[in-house]
Amino acid sequence: GQEHPAYRLANLVRKIMTGLGFTEVTNFTLTNERWHYKMMRRKPKNVVKLANPVSAEYSIARQELLPGLIKNLMDNKHESFPQRLFEVSDVTHINTKLETRCERLLHVAAVSSHATANFTEIKSYAEALLANLGLKRWKVKAAKHSSFLEGRTAAVYVKSRRIGLLGEVHPEVLNNFELENQVSAFEINLEEIA
Repeated sequence: GQEHPAYRLANLVRKIMTGLGFTEVTNFTLTNERWHYKMMRRKPKNVVKLANPVSAEYSIARQELLPGLIKNLMDNKHESFPQRLFEVSDVTHINTKLETRCERLLHVAAVSSHATANFTEIKSYAEALLANLGLKRWKVKAAKHSSFLEGRTAAVYVKSRRIGLLGEVHPEVLNNFELENQVSAFEINLEEIA
C-alpha cells in the first residue's frame, strides 16, 4: 500500500504554505447559512443541508473554506498582526450533472490580514503555491465575486479551467465579521490541478 495521491498533494500544499509563512488551521466541515452565505454577501446555491442537524450552528456542509478562515480571523482579533492562515481540506458540492449526488473536493484557501493587505500580496502567494506545485502555465484574469472588492478580484485558470479565486475581501464582509484590518484571500480547487 501507499499514500493516496490526494493526501500526498495535501501534504505538499501544507509544506509550501507553511514555507510561505502561513499558519495552518482546521475547521469543521459543517457550518450554517448565516456564516457561509449571508455574512460573506453570497446567495445560497446548491446547498447541502443536513436532514437532522444537532445544532443550528451546524446545519449545512461547507462549499468553500474561506468563510471559516475569515471567522478564524474574527475569533483571533486579539492576536498580533500580520495574521496569515490557511486550510487544506474537503468541501462538498452537488454535482449538477447528477442532481442527487454530492461530491467532496479538496481545496486550499488562505487569508492574509494586516493594515496593508492587498491584491498584489495575495496574488504573489497564490502564484508561489502554483509554481511550487510544478505548474508551468496558469492565467489570472479579472473576475467578479460578491465577497471581494470589484476591480481587485481575479479568477485563476489552468488550461482554460477555472480553478480558483483571489482578491481583497469586501469591506462589508469585514464589517460583518467585525474585522478592522484589511484581508486578502485566495481559494483554489486542488482537484483541478491534481
